[in-house]
Formats: sequence, structure tokens, C-alpha cells
Amino acid sequence: MIEYGNWHISASGYRAHAPQHLESLFCQSNGYIGSRAAFLQDGALPYERCTFMAGGFDYISPGITDIVNLPDLFHFTATVAESTPGQSGGHYTGFHQTLNLKNGLYTRGAVWTDEQGRETAIKISRFISMADKHLAALCIELTALNHESEAVLLLGLDAGVLNLPVHDDQTMVNHQTVQMLKDAGGKSGQGLCGLTAQSRTGRLTIDMRCRVTQSDGTQEDGSTADCPARKLTVRLKQNQTVRAEKLISVNGPDHPPPGDFTSWLEESGKAWALRWENADIEVEAEDPQLQAALRYNLFQLMQCRPFDDPNVSVGARGLTHARYKGCYFWDTELFIQPFFLYTNPAAARDLVRFRLNTLPDARENAKALNLEGARYPWMCAVGGKEQCHTWDIGRSEIHITADVAYAANEYLRVTGDNSLRDELSQLFVETARYWASRFSYDGIKDVYNLLFVKGPDEYCGVSSNNAYTVILARHNLQLALEAAENGYAVSPEEPAKWREIIEKSQVGYDAERELYIQDDDFLRLEPFDFGGRETDAPVYRTLDYDRLQRFRVLKQADLILLILLLPELFTESQKQAIWSFYEPTTLHDSSLSFGIHAWAAAVLGKRDKAMAYFNKSLFLDLENIMGNTGTEGIHAAALGASWQAAVFGFAGLSLGGTGVPSLSPRLPDGWSAMRFAFYANGKRYRAEMTRDGWSIREKGEEIL
Repeated sequence: MIEYGNWHISASGYRAHAPQHLESLFCQSNGYIGSRAAFLQDGALPYERCTFMAGGFDYISPGITDIVNLPDLFHFTATVAESTPGQSGGHYTGFHQTLNLKNGLYTRGAVWTDEQGRETAIKISRFISMADKHLAALCIELTALNHESEAVLLLGLDAGVLNLPVHDDQTMVNHQTVQMLKDAGGKSGQGLCGLTAQSRTGRLTIDMRCRVTQSDGTQEDGSTADCPARKLTVRLKQNQTVRAEKLISVNGPDHPPPGDFTSWLEESGKAWALRWENADIEVEAEDPQLQAALRYNLFQLMQCRPFDDPNVSVGARGLTHARYKGCYFWDTELFIQPFFLYTNPAAARDLVRFRLNTLPDARENAKALNLEGARYPWMCAVGGKEQCHTWDIGRSEIHITADVAYAANEYLRVTGDNSLRDELSQLFVETARYWASRFSYDGIKDVYNLLFVKGPDEYCGVSSNNAYTVILARHNLQLALEAAENGYAVSPEEPAKWREIIEKSQVGYDAERELYIQDDDFLRLEPFDFGGRETDAPVYRTLDYDRLQRFRVLKQADLILLILLLPELFTESQKQAIWSFYEPTTLHDSSLSFGIHAWAAAVLGKRDKAMAYFNKSLFLDLENIMGNTGTEGIHAAALGASWQAAVFGFAGLSLGGTGVPSLSPRLPDGWSAMRFAFYANGKRYRAEMTRDGWSIREKGEEIL
């Protein structure tokens, strides 16, 4: 279905494959605005033509937000000789669409043959600028191949779009649309269109402007309700190409700046080139598809990055879909932020600052739960207020607070940037206060328990003393102790309490097997019959959760993830025991799981497993492995997990205790070389490894 080249992906055939899947794959973004590749010309419905803005949330019900579907900035229709390509009688031949990974340009081309046999070549190109976050552009080219006739193009800004909220329960499908835009007012004149709209509560104001130009013909107002537009009428002459351009500004300072489609694309391409210089991973491998797939993952990661804004984060689907209402999860800290940490430290800094900026809301979250300190939300959108209100997830999957602290410390460790140290010390202390109030003391046994929690594995129900959560909470408490030792003011009693919890908190451990136990109930659960499954669909779609939570079966990596985050806490035999026990019980019903297992398998020397899992993570969206890329968008965490599997797993990049970078290459069979750049401690390095050895160079000089 997908055709792969070193720097592009393509697909052939008009709606020959699942249209929604390709609309997700060819989605374009610059981190500020993102637009799915769905066109009115193809009959896409108002809730299918989706454009989203980073932080573009409004309230859909009291206290609950959704990410607002913005006006369709790429709106256009075309009629050729009174025939509507793609909709009226006729057919496409040679239909082909391509996404250029070097510069973010999307193109589609085909020949439309109407019922009278008139053939017209149609090419559509579009991009969202990586040089200026406010800008986007559309170009339409028509060439009459065997006729002369009239064509009419309508190019505008359509505010008649809708939201189709996705139910939080993944087993339920919603068909009820919601109007999230109001008070849309537009104007059109002298080649210009403008549109201003507000979201339903007025939290968000959208101002779009566009300039429409053409190589031939006439232009007039073509506006309709909620859609200011320009109507272009052109005379098609045989074998001559007519070109129309729409240059768009979203919340920019004024009308679109000077320039045309080509010049804007050139500037955007330069910005992309700078990003690729730091982010590209070159692989010499027997599989010719692998390089393009890897670059596609990197391309989408770069598209996720909020455009120099510390007040927004990265949603679980980036800006490719409204799944999870566009909310931010732990996905950002543990799966996405590491990519930016090593390839774009300024972007990582913004993600850390987002959590610092929402620390006041984290305090309110803790207070609302009758606890001390700061508790980060499982889901958040506007600020840091909790958007998940289910008890088993929103109240019990509390490891995210420790995840945030862990990621913040990783920023300090990898970048050496001390400018945020004082603020992060506050974060470490405030979250430690939360943990101190969240653990329960058992005076009879003189131990601390973490009761009613759910770890990263979400299948085995709410339990107690989830090992992942307890150990990361201890890590969080240790960070607070270090902050206090370095001068951050705390009460005299707090450090002693934190040390006591670190020492006396409970984690299950089987000394004979050298095996950490996931939680207090795990070994009491009923074994799951893996051979009895009738489908590869996620188990949550075939089993009621009440039944599912009593099986000993994992949705995704839990303890296997932990041994990668804090490897120094485990011996080699303990790591092997964790893999041997938990990997066979994991269904990977979450997109977060494949890449983490690939990374772990590589580190543990399980070469075949590592590559098998890596391929699933790498091609997860491209080949629609989970069957939901079209209906839920690109899986941003899987992109980040693929990067970690490649860089930390196969390349074995490590800073060690000294901060000096080194490699422990574990190149898969079929790979002869791997090269990439990275940042550490404010310096830029170039890593290269082959079957014969490896090197790391700083500014062209070999240092290792």
C-alpha cells in the first residue's frame, strides 16, 4: 500500500485504500498548526476536514475540554467543463500522492477523465511552513490534455467544520458532532479573503487571512455562509497549464507576507534542513524500506514539537487527530521528550517549562484529592487541571507525577543547563510532598504501602505497591532530598520522612528467582489463555474490563520499561528475569509497547526479538498495524519509542555517570552502518558505527 523512498512516502490509487489512514499519514504540521490530508473536493465531511492548533482547546462541557477543529485553511473546489473531479461521473487514472520528508511538501496528481472523455491533469500541492508558524500554502495546477474548456476554482476559508468528539471508552463509537466555532465573520475582495471566528466559550480566537492568485482568467467573490472565498474562472487551452495559489496566514500579524508558493516553500525547506541536520538517523540496511520508515517517524516527531511555546505540550496524537480530546499524557515526558532532549534541547526545555508553568494547577489537583504538594494530571489540556475523571485511571494511575520529575531530572542530566535548577528543585520538592501524603503507613509492620494504584500496564486492575510506581516515587523523593541538600528550603521534618519512605516502601520481590513482582495482586490473577484468542484485536475490544482485570496479562511494558529508565537499580540477572517473566505475558495492546520492548531486547542481547519489535513500532502507523491510525491519528509515543530503540537500544548511546557520551553498538542483522547527531552537555556530537567499530566526534574531531 505505501511506497517507500529514502526521503518520501507515497500511495497510488484514488481512495483505493482506507482514506482515513492516508489522511493521517499525510498530515502536515509545524507544531503550531496541523492539518489532516482530507479535502472537500473528495467529499470529506465537515468533521473529517480537521485543522488543529497547539493549545487550541475550549470547553465542551463544564470542566472538560476538546481540541477545536479550526476553519479549513486548505478549502477548495474545482469544476472542469462542468464536471467535478472525484465526485461526478468520470474517473481518475494515475492517481498518486506523495509526502516529501525533506521539506514537508504534500503533492497529489492524477488525470481526470469525464463522461465525455475529456482528460485533465490535476496537481495539488500544499505545505505548512516550518519557517514561519503562521503560514501555509496551497497550489492547484490544471492542464487540459485533449480539450479546451472552462474551469472554475473556489478557494477560501471554511468555518463550517465540526468536531466529532471521540469517546474516552475505546470500545464505544460516537456519531454526534459538536459545533465548536461561533461568530464566524468573513470578507472577500481584491484577491484577499479574511475570516475571524471564536470557539464556543470565546477562549480561542482564530484569525485567518489568505491571498489568492492565478496565472490566467478572472477572479470574483465566491463567498458563502461561514466561508469567504474567491471564485476563479479560467479558460483551459490544450496542453497549457493554469496555476492558482492560496497563501494563508493563521493568527499572523497581518495579511500573508510577500512571496509566492515557491519562495515560501524554499524558506520552509531551509528550516526543515536545519532540523534534519540534528535529527536524521542514517541506516545502511538490507531492507530498502527501513530508511524511509525511520525518517517518517523522525519527520512526524519534528512536526509534533510546539513552535517555541512553553505553555503547550505534545498531545498523544500530536496535531493529527482529536483522539483523547488532544490532551497531554505521560507519553510526552517518557516517550517524546527524549528525542528532543538529544536533538533539540531548546524544544525539550519548553516541554519541561510547560510542567513548571502548570505546577500551580498540580498543587490544586493534589488539594482536590485531600493530599499535599503537587500532583500532575493523567490528562491535561488547558493548564494542568485533570481532564480524566475515571477513578481507575484518573485517580489511580498516579505514576505520571514521578514520570514528570524523572523527565525533568533527565533534562538537567543530559543538557547540563542549570538555568532551571531552582525552579525544578521546587518541582521535585512539591511532588515529593505529594508522595509523602499518598503513601500509607502500616504501624504494625512498620512499612509504607502505596495503595490503590495502577501502573503503566493497565490491564491487571487497580492494585497496591505497583513496583514501577513505587520505585519511581522513591526516585522522585531522592531528587527532593538532593534539592534540599543543595539549599532548597524545606521543613526540618521532611527529609527524614522522605528517607523513611524510600527505605520502608514495599515492592514485591522473589529472591529465589531474582524477580520483581509487578504488584501485590499480580501472582494471584488467573493465567490468560494466549492460544485461545480468536482475533488479534486488542483484548479490551473483546472482553469486558470487569473480566479482563482479573487475568494475568499485560497491555504494555511496565517493569520492562522501568529497567530501562533506572538500569543502575537492577543487576543483569534481575533484568533478564524481568524480561523472561513479563515479556511472554504482554499483548502489546498499546502503541507504547513495541518500541520499549525493542529497546529492552537490544540491551538484553535478544537480537531477533529486538528487530521484530522495532519493525512493529517503526511501521505501526505506516502499515496501520493496530488498525486505528486512520480513526485515531498518528501515535506520537510510538514514534518516540522507535527513536529510543534505535539510539539507546541499537546504538547503545549512554552518558554514563561522568556525562561523557559513549556507544555500545548492537546493530541488527542486515544493518552495516548507522550514523546520527546528538547534543549532550551543550555540545553537538556525531556518532557513527559499523561492523568494524564506532566513533563519536565533536565538531569534526574524534573524542572517543
